[in-house]
Amino acid sequence: MKRELDPNHLGEHEDWYGNNAAFLCPFCRNVFIVCGFINRHGRLCPVCGKAKGFVQGKPLDGHAWIEPF
Repeated sequence: MKRELDPNHLGEHEDWYGNNAAFLCPFCRNVFIVCGFINRHGRLCPVCGKAKGFVQGKPLDGHAWIEPF
């Protein structure tokens, strides 16, 4: 299930700053960073590869989400 980050209500293990977001993998619980410039097509969790994080734009006018892969 896709989960969008809400820049106004970030969780304990997530962050979104500029074109960068940190996600907590729902499978292995590893925190990983996704850069909107470098990872234009998303980035897989580097530990388990079961989730993919995406960032498009900045918190006020963009979207950041994580979904199963």
